[in-house]
Amino acid sequence: MTSAKEHDDRPIGVFDSGIGGLTVMSELTRQLPRESIVYLGDTARVPYGDKSSDTIIRYALEDASFLEKCNVKLIIAACNTVSAVALGELKKKISVPVCGVIEAGAASASGIRGTVAVIGTKTTISSGAYWQEIKRISPYTDVECIACPLLVPLAEEGIKSWNILGGVFDIYLGKYLANMPQALLLGCTHYPLFTEEFDRFFSGKVKIISSASAAAEYVKKLINSGDVLANSGRKTPEYRFCVTDTTEKFLSSASRFFGDRISSAEQVTITNSEQL
Repeated sequence: MTSAKEHDDRPIGVFDSGIGGLTVMSELTRQLPRESIVYLGDTARVPYGDKSSDTIIRYALEDASFLEKCNVKLIIAACNTVSAVALGELKKKISVPVCGVIEAGAASASGIRGTVAVIGTKTTISSGAYWQEIKRISPYTDVECIACPLLVPLAEEGIKSWNILGGVFDIYLGKYLANMPQALLLGCTHYPLFTEEFDRFFSGKVKIISSASAAAEYVKKLINSGDVLANSGRKTPEYRFCVTDTTEKFLSSASRFFGDRISSAEQVTITNSEQL
């Protein structure tokens, strides 16, 4: 336990394959308003959910290494696919603490009586990480996992049309309308962008759990416990946004979360030519 008098004004690093991690960053700014944050969206290579495990691990290490060079004090892999496949490698090879979103999301679903439906990318679901973690914490909870690969591209494109989303939801989740689960766990940080639409689909009868807000709560606990030192609050927090592709679409998406607080983003290179 560190002394309450000690502080670390370095930023928190957050990365995702695209815009989905902005749901985590938005929650962090709400729950930890004094903390500075560096965000990296690997928009040139989104989505990660249909890539091989080896590719996901390589991408995740490149993302985290970039943030490490930004002098962050903690890195959040704000991507459920990375958390399912690459978190162990990140913790071994990155010098600052790294946390994912699956453990936090699963904890939020613990203790629920009845069925928890977990939705995520193909890789997240096929890894079995959510099923295993929820069962470890809450053995008697019934867990059903469904891959929903179309949702990340829809989120990245900013598509909110009910005519489209309602049809896609029906493909993946229509079977639950006759026998609804107690909770729907959004096992991808892109999916909270559709929280209102999920609620509409289930007529407000199913609890919607966001792995993004759960991850922010987990980081807040780390800081409150002193396991990660808090920002001193002596200066206004700074938010830096980096992407690996052009910035225009990203800025449009980010403005939905941060309004006037985001006016610019940087296009960065995170790979070495020898690796290409």
